[in-house]
Amino acid sequence: MIETLPLDEFDRHFDNIFEAIVAVAKRARQINQIQKQLIDADTDALSNGDFDDEGVNKDFMDGQYIKLPKPTTIALQEMLEGKLQTRYPEAE
Repeated sequence: MIETLPLDEFDRHFDNIFEAIVAVAKRARQINQIQKQLIDADTDALSNGDFDDEGVNKDFMDGQYIKLPKPTTIALQEMLEGKLQTRYPEAE
């Protein structure tokens, strides 16, 4: 379900809205990369090379779709729970 997030929530966790958006976007990209690695590992482990002429293993494809939560939703939820923090590199 889609719901609007009040800007006050962003201000509670970060100094400004732009910092919050960048942090959530960066975390969403990290989550997306992790999900992609998990899916690739699962498909590599399950595929055994028995492909038909079209290159698709029909036994493997029947009902094997994985529905994962969207990375942006996870990142926003982490921010609302206070689990998302930013770190800035220190000047040398």
